[in-house]
Amino acid sequence: MKSLWRIPDFLDLELFFIQDKQLEKEQGTAALRDRDRNLYLDAIEPDLDEGTEPGREWLLYRWLQERRSLENQKYDGHALLPGRMWYELYGLFWSFFSFLAMASGAGLAWSFLSYTGAQPVNVSLFFLVFVGLQVCVLLFLLLVFAYRRVRGLDLRSSLLLSLVNKGLNGFLFKIRKYGLSRMESRRRSQFAAALAAVRTRGKGYGALFSWPLFLLFQLFGIAFNCGVLGVLLVKVASSDLAFGWQSTIQLSSEFVARLVQWIAVPWSWMLGSATYPDVNQVEGSRMILKDGFYHLASSDLVSWWPFLALSICCYCLLPRMVLFAAGTFGRKKSLARISFHRPDHNQLLHRLLSPRLETSPKKIAAASPLTAPAYQEDVLQAEEGKKRIPAQKNVNGKLLALIPDELFDDVDPARLEQFCQQDFGYTVGRTLRINEEYSDNRMIFNQIKEGADLNCPALLILQEAWQPPIQEVLRFLRELRLHCDEETHIIVALVGKPDPDTLFTRVADTDLHIWQQKIATLLDPCLQLSPLVAE
Repeated sequence: MKSLWRIPDFLDLELFFIQDKQLEKEQGTAALRDRDRNLYLDAIEPDLDEGTEPGREWLLYRWLQERRSLENQKYDGHALLPGRMWYELYGLFWSFFSFLAMASGAGLAWSFLSYTGAQPVNVSLFFLVFVGLQVCVLLFLLLVFAYRRVRGLDLRSSLLLSLVNKGLNGFLFKIRKYGLSRMESRRRSQFAAALAAVRTRGKGYGALFSWPLFLLFQLFGIAFNCGVLGVLLVKVASSDLAFGWQSTIQLSSEFVARLVQWIAVPWSWMLGSATYPDVNQVEGSRMILKDGFYHLASSDLVSWWPFLALSICCYCLLPRMVLFAAGTFGRKKSLARISFHRPDHNQLLHRLLSPRLETSPKKIAAASPLTAPAYQEDVLQAEEGKKRIPAQKNVNGKLLALIPDELFDDVDPARLEQFCQQDFGYTVGRTLRINEEYSDNRMIFNQIKEGADLNCPALLILQEAWQPPIQEVLRFLRELRLHCDEETHIIVALVGKPDPDTLFTRVADTDLHIWQQKIATLLDPCLQLSPLVAE
């Protein structure tokens, strides 16, 4: 099945996620939830067939399309998005690299094939420069690739690609500086944050953003060899070229002929022996400085060009084309491996698919105790009238709740389940008591994977926000990540100071800010910090 997603889509997706975090910070979770729910009901759900359940990847892609549409409306159809910028600049680089490579190959070959009649074209030097050097480079890359596969490394750790990528990024920044200078400072910072998020996602994107650079290298090689091959054929067709070989090392004509025959093995079985010089032609095209070359036969001097042309095709152009095809396949494979289960994806799907239940204290207070339940029911019924398929609360599956020992007995399981469904789109599969001092982490880590087929489930860690995060908590989170997958969703759910009646209270803004600063030091893109009791 053809993937819906392309590389520019992920750049735009990261930008919109960053904008959503800013919106949530300024206007609250309710504004974000209402916007996405309205997008689903008004624009996304009508595209679904009656009774069908939308796929996760398709829903995220449709949401991205709608966000792009809103962004274009905001800027009168001329929204400058990172995906569009990347697409245009990458296309520019394709054209630039193709022209530069073909021009350099053609220019270099033309200088080698400039034949004035005084001296034949040196086959040895031409073959060494245009075939031998490229073969050495390809063999070196093959050895590096084998070494990296043995070490389990991918393109992201390549020093060459990293250096070139750094140079290209600097050049791209200068190019896009004109476009970014027209933006407000806040939007420029969002652009920079989106690009940084892509670079730090690690396993989430894998080598996806390294493949385009790899393909540019192969495109350069293809265009370079096409330029060389084109000039060679043009010069052969339009002028009387003479080719000869010479060497200070005393090589016999028989040895050179056997070497040429071995080099021509890949094509000679199909095209015949006429595509490379035989022993007599090799001997007849040998140049000896003191003898000159006027005594050499023309048939021997022109016998080399098919060999040179086919050598370039077989050992230079064809491997680059194979690598280009492999890079294209690798890019598609990387696209297919993209995980859509990180916290941002999960929370977005929860906002799209979960019905809104208005429990704002202001609205309930405006109604009498007798009418408040009826008002809430009316809100749900009004939304049900707009839907064609049943709304889903358990969007993201089950999670394992890790509850500190001092809070475990005060937690109401039913209310915890309600908050997890309402805020995160999860149901609580299991609860696990963890020690206050995190002294026996191995026992906890062993119990986490019990009943989960040795796969770490999504985790929720309950914490009191009024108590600042200590180093033991941060260390526990680091160790927890090491024992789980890199993409495992870990939620640190905060509650405020407990009331006599309930543990689940609102978190103070100052306490939340302190926790955000501390959790940010972990640099974990799949670790989510959220108040359990939303507004």
